[in-house]
Amino acid sequence: MAAPRRYDVVVIGGGIGGYPTAIRLSQRGLKVALIEERYLGGECTNYGCVPSKAIYRLAESFRSLRGFVDQVPQLRWRDVRKWIESVVERLRDGIGYLLDRYGADLYQDKAVVAGDRVRLAKSGVEIETREVVIATGTDPRPLPGVGFDGQYVVSNRELFYLDEPPGRLLIVGGGVIGVEIAYSFSEIGTEVIVVEALDRILPMYDRDVSRTVARFLRRRGVKLFTSTTVTRVERRGREVEVTLSSGDRLSVDRVLVAIGRVPRSREALLGVDGVKLDRHGYIAVGDGCRAAPGIRAVGDVAGPPLLAHKALIEGLVAAESIAQGRDLPRPDPHAIPTAVFTGLEVATVGYSEEEMRRLGVKYRRYRLPIGVISAALIKGGEEGFVKLLVEEGGRRVLGIHIVAPNASEVVSAMLPLYLGMLSLDEASRSPYPHLTVSEAVREAAELVLGEPIHVFVKR
Repeated sequence: MAAPRRYDVVVIGGGIGGYPTAIRLSQRGLKVALIEERYLGGECTNYGCVPSKAIYRLAESFRSLRGFVDQVPQLRWRDVRKWIESVVERLRDGIGYLLDRYGADLYQDKAVVAGDRVRLAKSGVEIETREVVIATGTDPRPLPGVGFDGQYVVSNRELFYLDEPPGRLLIVGGGVIGVEIAYSFSEIGTEVIVVEALDRILPMYDRDVSRTVARFLRRRGVKLFTSTTVTRVERRGREVEVTLSSGDRLSVDRVLVAIGRVPRSREALLGVDGVKLDRHGYIAVGDGCRAAPGIRAVGDVAGPPLLAHKALIEGLVAAESIAQGRDLPRPDPHAIPTAVFTGLEVATVGYSEEEMRRLGVKYRRYRLPIGVISAALIKGGEEGFVKLLVEEGGRRVLGIHIVAPNASEVVSAMLPLYLGMLSLDEASRSPYPHLTVSEAVREAAELVLGEPIHVFVKR
């Protein structure tokens, strides 16, 4: 039997949590092995962020054209799919190139942590290491009693790579993934139905945010069933018949299940003492993303929020903690922006109104109608808003909620307000470029200060 190979650190998982961890550790002079069972880039690059935003770009183009031309051009799906695959492959190759140039060794295999060693299931290679970073991510959660068949009942992993877009798509789940896909596919010509068990879509956001996006989607032709569940799914030839708790029966081409994620934690942790999993199976971690002596976990497998940029930052925290020999603080989850790509986009940072009411925090709400921003009006997002939640009796910004075109970009300009790196006075005097939606930063600050230029406030 071959002697075990030795590394300072083994990173398990080559997604956006794992590969930056490996690169940063290599930059710090450590000998690193990265083990990825499937594809470099993980969920984000191959099945999530990248392909979904590629489709989103097309959807936005179609929406821009639709109001000004007699007929939107016919989509050539085969070319779209080739384009998505080429973008994904280019990014995947880029990650491999960086790992190679920085000297991190890549193993395409399944890893199992057993005691003080990591064993590769396919090759049988054993690795000794002083630190393991688990970045194995999550899998799509199947609909109970139904499961995925990869063709008619699908997850996000199959949807973007179908041979043709569905003519009629039913989405189970009105969270971020479901709502983003509902918007994009409806704009490229698919009839979309969303079924959500709770009383509103995007239930993790404040009600005014959910309500505004729901109104926008309905105007785009998306059918929303809330307080409704799927009770039966039956394949009938080339169609799927779905029965809802409301009694409705719907025939569709495809069913997309987007009801959550399942952490890939248990199978990698055979024979490891001290690692605790919460009731959902996520790995519990503390400062330095430490789960147990010699074990750290980053990204989705370490629990919500399940966001790519959170995974990346946690990976860097874990890497620097190992390199410096001291556990650094994990990022504050409230300081991690969220974004929903729905045409009329949603982006937030900080606390929601519901959270602050629950915590008993006193605050004042300021809402700027986004229609006063010329760029938002041109982009068809006049029904949105920017909402700032400010501590009562002070000027500390506790929450920022944006419903607007390009909200996913604008939140980056507003993040310093929440972090205390930019005051409302400074924002009100900053020359944000015209014509952009980011002018809303200055306008919102002026509103809080009581001197808005484009909103009338009675004195």
